[in-house]
Amino acid sequence: MIKQYLTIILSVIFFVSCKKAEIGNTTDCTNSTNPNPLHPKASTLQNLVDKYIKKGLPGISLMIKNSDGTWVTSAGYASLEDRILYKPCHVGKVGSITKFMIGVLVFKLMEDSVNTHIGYADFDKPLSNWIDKDILKNIENAENATLRQCLNHSTGIFDIITDSEFYLSVLNNPNKRWTQEELLKFVYGRKAAFQLGTSSGYSNTNTILASMVIEKSTGKKHLELLREKLWKPLGMNDTYYQGREDLPPFVTQGYFDLYNKKQLTNVSNILPGSGNAFNGVFSNVYDHQKLIEGVLIDKTVLSNKSLAMMQSFGPPDGINNYGVGIMKKFNDRGNNYGLGHSGRDLGYTADLFWFPNKNFTINLFINYGTDSESFLKPIFYEFEAELIDEMLK
Repeated sequence: MIKQYLTIILSVIFFVSCKKAEIGNTTDCTNSTNPNPLHPKASTLQNLVDKYIKKGLPGISLMIKNSDGTWVTSAGYASLEDRILYKPCHVGKVGSITKFMIGVLVFKLMEDSVNTHIGYADFDKPLSNWIDKDILKNIENAENATLRQCLNHSTGIFDIITDSEFYLSVLNNPNKRWTQEELLKFVYGRKAAFQLGTSSGYSNTNTILASMVIEKSTGKKHLELLREKLWKPLGMNDTYYQGREDLPPFVTQGYFDLYNKKQLTNVSNILPGSGNAFNGVFSNVYDHQKLIEGVLIDKTVLSNKSLAMMQSFGPPDGINNYGVGIMKKFNDRGNNYGLGHSGRDLGYTADLFWFPNKNFTINLFINYGTDSESFLKPIFYEFEAELIDEMLK
């Protein structure tokens, strides 16, 4: 659905090309040393990454960690135009892994309710306790929806990224830093997918609403809180928020087969509402590893109570289950499922998962979008499946 709108109206971009782009030319970055070049899977995994670069993916950064240690690599290009080699230190868009961070942040705030003015007792209160009813009344299911339901995708609220008018406006204003209220207007009057609380269905609108609750209860912007409560304590020094702050020069370019001609188009500066909690974070594999280890493996970020609440999963939505800001994915592999979140954007793809049964992590960035159909989308899923298979051996 996204692709058909963008293909028709991409020409809009050229009328605003005189404006400063959010993402400029990509520079090199200072590469970090591979922590374990002698990892027993190093050769096999490097061959796998190289194989899928040859199949057409522009650039890949990958970090894995298991009982044998940590191993990191990269291949391809961070910028095809300038032939900048992709390094693990390059920063890419995490897509919906932003939602995982927002979910963790909500629990951090509830654990500090004396200072944040939002606690566990507020988790199941209606959004109308924080958000103006004049906004909520225009969004079906929103008035009675709760913060928990927003974060576990059980509201049924219409998903903003499926709206053509939204994409038209984004392309007409490619560098606009949207507010939550501006984005929600694209959802006004749209029919909900199901009755509140009766099913599960992924909606990016849910996390926009959650960010408004965060800001109303604390009196702070959610970017400020992400840095204060999560990124800074974990040492995530190369994590940034597009739409809320400027990005560094070592950001990868993002690509997509926009015209269905098996040709890659640079779509880095088509920005679908970045900075409003459903997407917009840019990071790299080093920072992402700190995040998943801190939250799910070492369990230094959240209390046991919060972790248990976070991992309360609803009914399946396809092969996924949604907890509170977290995904249980790859359920077709039985007990070898992954916990974490995937990220899919127009020009970027990311995975961040811990596989608890085998105790390994997969942490990757690719500067090609798999949010819509294209000739490389199945290639990515082949790569993802082969990578998991190898780690399960």
